[in-house]
Amino acid sequence: MWTLIVATLLIGAIVFGAWWLRQAADHSQTEFQNTADSRSTSKSPPSFVGTTSCRSCHAEISDLYSTSGHAHTFHATKDSDFAKGLNGVTFEDPLRKDQFRYHFDSEGLATSLPAKFGDELFPLSYALGSGTHGVTFLTLLPHRDGSTIGLEHRVTHYAQKSGLDLTVGHAYLGEPVEDAEHFGRVLSSRKLTQCIECHTTSGRVENGDIRELIPHVGCESCHGAASHHVEIRTSGEEDADFSTAKSWPDAMSELRTCGRCHRLPESIKKSELVRESKILPRFQPAGLMQSPCFQKSEGAMRCTTCHDPHEKVSKDTTRYERLCMDCHQTQTVAACPKSSNNCIECHMPPISLEGVASFHDHWIRIRNEKDPSVLQPEIDLEE
Repeated sequence: MWTLIVATLLIGAIVFGAWWLRQAADHSQTEFQNTADSRSTSKSPPSFVGTTSCRSCHAEISDLYSTSGHAHTFHATKDSDFAKGLNGVTFEDPLRKDQFRYHFDSEGLATSLPAKFGDELFPLSYALGSGTHGVTFLTLLPHRDGSTIGLEHRVTHYAQKSGLDLTVGHAYLGEPVEDAEHFGRVLSSRKLTQCIECHTTSGRVENGDIRELIPHVGCESCHGAASHHVEIRTSGEEDADFSTAKSWPDAMSELRTCGRCHRLPESIKKSELVRESKILPRFQPAGLMQSPCFQKSEGAMRCTTCHDPHEKVSKDTTRYERLCMDCHQTQTVAACPKSSNNCIECHMPPISLEGVASFHDHWIRIRNEKDPSVLQPEIDLEE
């Protein structure tokens, strides 16, 4: 294993460019903290207390949240069922023709490339993703400048395939230059931090480890560090400043909160912010902001119009159709020449991403020949 780590230390140029991290907007834990700081009247900044502390007062929401994808976004592989299920599994890279072999033990998941490195194991320390679409594995490695960098594994477990395939974006990477690159894509310290921030409530990369880790996208990921709020409520006082209404007073504020991780227009390339983009459906806030439905709603339409972030995303298209009609039957809009019960199928269809994961296109529009091909209806996107 030391051979791979030493080789990683020699990396001179970090490889950038996988699809969902390209030109991502800078958003550090400081941004999360600033919102909470503004609420506090104390001289000391608030700290994170974890979702369990929130449950004592918000049990119903907490129980609902536990079923959501947000509650299952970050695991050590030693605690991941997806990782455990890969023990003894092999996967052949369809492009490089390398065969990965997976090994699981009390330390977690590891992989090897016997044809290149014999039985030497490369650790895959963390599992990112709820599993709704996929789970990708991440390893922390030391860089020659003393910082910690990351390695995103070349192979991901996809729900749609019930198995392994190349991680999205990796098909476009060049041939490996350093040993570590045979196992995946190298992430700079900044990109690594962004990955961890979007999959955890709290976590600081330091000396090859993640300090002060609170895994998963918890209450404080959106509402801010809550130690002062807990203190005030425990004392029996009201905390009027710690409220959803003040956090997101309008639709754009809410979209920008969700977009910190789900992506905003300014965080992706202009070439991807076009109707023919095959990648844009993955970036729901960016897509929604292009929609006439959003632009003409005068602030009435936001992410939570259709989705409750505390619960698992609904697959009930009838429910979404009713939400569409709530507006379209009361506002001055052009009459749809087709049935009123297939809004999603026509205007927000599922789009396949490299054949391994699929997302409903949130750029709500009348589609034409420029739009990306719609996934065949017999495939269930959400499984």
